[in-house]
This record gives sequence, C-alpha cells and structure tokens, in this order.
Amino acid sequence: MKKRIVSTILSLLVVTGIISGCGNTETQGNTQTTSKEEGISISDENTAVATNTSISDIPEVDINMDFNSSLIDFIEKYGFADKNYMISPTSFRAALALAVSGADSETKDELLKAMGFDSMDELTAWYKSVNASVDSYNEWLKTARDEFNEYRDYYGDDAQEPDGAFDLENSIWRNTKSSGELSQKYMEYVKETFGATAENVSEDKITDTVNNWINDNTNGLIPSISNDLSYADLVLVNTLYLRTSWINDFFEAATQEGDFKTLSGETVKKDFMNQQNSFRYYEDESGKFVVLPMNGGINAVFILGDVDDVIAKMATANYEEVAVKLPKFESETTLSDNQLIDFCKARGADEAFSPDADFSVMSDEMQLFISDIIQKTKIKVDEKGIEAAAATAVMMTEGCVLEEPEVKEFIADEPFKYMILTDGENPELLFYGQLVE
Repeated sequence: MKKRIVSTILSLLVVTGIISGCGNTETQGNTQTTSKEEGISISDENTAVATNTSISDIPEVDINMDFNSSLIDFIEKYGFADKNYMISPTSFRAALALAVSGADSETKDELLKAMGFDSMDELTAWYKSVNASVDSYNEWLKTARDEFNEYRDYYGDDAQEPDGAFDLENSIWRNTKSSGELSQKYMEYVKETFGATAENVSEDKITDTVNNWINDNTNGLIPSISNDLSYADLVLVNTLYLRTSWINDFFEAATQEGDFKTLSGETVKKDFMNQQNSFRYYEDESGKFVVLPMNGGINAVFILGDVDDVIAKMATANYEEVAVKLPKFESETTLSDNQLIDFCKARGADEAFSPDADFSVMSDEMQLFISDIIQKTKIKVDEKGIEAAAATAVMMTEGCVLEEPEVKEFIADEPFKYMILTDGENPELLFYGQLVE
C-alpha cells in the first residue's frame, strides 16, 4: 500500500527588489514589519536577536568556494554559528537573477561572479536545471494521483489522495508613482527566461497586492513581506515552493519526549521522532550524516559533527540499517543587518551597491542601485515531513545628483525664549521661559 502523502513545504524564497526615487531614502527600512524581523528570531522554542556587525568584523569569503558553501560559511561567521538559523541559497540566487538580468557592464559581471557564474548562459542553464526538478516532481505527483484514483478501491478507508506541490514563480510589480518605466527589452527577457510577469500597481494598492501574491504562493506561511511598500517604485518577487512528505513516515506513536543538549551545554526537553530503516549513511572521524528520502525526488540530509563536502560524500554513502531519532522543531530566522549585501560584496560585487551601478537594461530612465537585502525563513519538522518558507527583499534606490539644500542658521548666542508643549492638534503649553543672562 502506498504511503499516505501529507502536505508539507520544504522551501520557498520570496525576493523583492524595491526601487525608490530620489529623496525617499529615509523610508528604506519600511520592509521590516515587526520586531521579530530584526536580527534573528526563533519561533516558539527560542528567540534571539543578532546584533549589527561593524565593517571591521565582516568575515572574508573564499571566492573559489562554491556559492552554497560560501554563503553558509559567511552567515555562520557573521554571528549565526551558535544560533538556530535557516537560509535558502537556491532562491536567493533565483532572486538575484531578476536583478542581474537588468544589469550591464561591470555591475553585471560582478553580480554574476558573486552568484558563482561566469556568464548569463551559465545562470540560465542553472535556472533550467531547477525548473527540471520542478517538472520531475510534478510528473511524479500526477502519476501518483492517477494511480491512486485508478486503484482507489484497493486502499483503506482512511487513505487520502497523494498531495504535494513544487512551484517556481517570478513576478514584477511597478508602482505607478515611479518616475520611470521598465524597458521593454528587460520585461520580455525576464518573462521568456524566468516566467516573470510585470504589472503596474497604484501606490495605495501595491502593499496589499504584493503581500497577497506572496501569501498565495507560500500557502500562507509568509503572509507578508512588508506592511508598507507604497514608497517602493519596483518590487521583484521570486517564490520557490515545495510540499512533500517522508517516503518512510515517522509514526506518531513512536514519538517520545527526551533530553536535547544545546550548544551551550544546557539540557532541554524536546519531542523526538523515531524510526529504524535502511537509509544512506556516512560516517568518518569528523561526524556522520543520514539521508532521508522524501516523495517526488527530494532528500533531507541530517548531519552530526563537522562532515565536509556532504553533497559529494552522499555518492559514497552506503545503505545501512539506521535507527533515526530526530526532534520535532520549528524555528524562524531573519537576516536584516546587511548580511546578504556584505556577502555579495565579499564575493566581489561592489558596484551594484553604489550609485555607480549600471542597471540600464532594466530602465534607462532611472539610475538604480541595490541598497538593502532582507531575508526571512521559517521551518517546521514533524512526523509527516518538512514545512519551510523563506522571503528575501532586495531594495534598490534611485541614485541621482541632489541639489545642495539652503542652510539656515539658529545660533542662540543672545537672549532667547522657549516653550515646552505637548504634541497633537491642540498642544498644551507645559513650560514657557526665556534665557537672557
């Protein structure tokens, strides 16, 4: 009898690229909707806040290291090594693809290099490979559902139709208040290459429109990316969504409470899932890992110790009888203190984050540069599978030459009066006085 498939979400990433006009830079932080979005937040079990890292403390990266390993190594060195955290390299890359598609000259070359590609051809080939995995999963799901419905009478009364989803979507939202238009060349390219549709939205509707799109494409796990996008001229969004389950379920009856020793040495209670089965398993003097297969051609790998190059060593892992004990858990992470910008800069992409950036392919009417990147992630692991989500916002501002404002002077070097008042429509004069000597 086929395993009952339960809805789970493994990963999604939402990326928003926000372009605001000259004079709007004071509102760049509006994407942070709650206090939980500042630093790193862990749902239910733990809550922690990452402190701002000074420029002198920004870790270096090995540009020759592959993108995924480099990003993980950087984030851990940035202060997350002793915290619960999650990041989505795949969707981060996919989001940056929407931005690099609108870049030109050195800006484009630097971003491609930071993403681990030598050319746009390499980037698009990578993106197609991700899409191929999406197609493969959905072909499996269709076959599984067809077989279930064809042989429905052979299943038990409590059997459910196989359920799941794997989807990769891109969208572009232009605020109608923006000073410039997206180029037709850019819109055609991102639609053909990444399936990204572009729509115009009014200033008073863009926040709800983008948030609703994100909510729909994340099954409600990420209900919003911001409580105010009205200042943004352009929002670039990427979502990666997967819902699947373990091939070998963890039976709820086998779940038992046990002790979990934290990194600090503290012992806490957690609910541990248990099962014994034949899994791919690897062990050396540095650590070990087990590969738990999931429906639709997905694997979840759990690692103990410091095994290096896990992906390469998966090929040499042998099938062993393994007793697996995993805690059920939920956690949230927010990267909002320039960690992702600093990562790109550490990998050689400087121009994209300065007024010298060249995003002329995206629009020749605005001088754009990336000013901020924020990512939110969430994960849940239980007996039926994995549910996870991520959202990343890439803010861009319009670089331009600002007129020097007229400077007024108030030099109180002679007698003056003062008032202390309440704020509001009818201020209350609390204090009044003067200083004359």
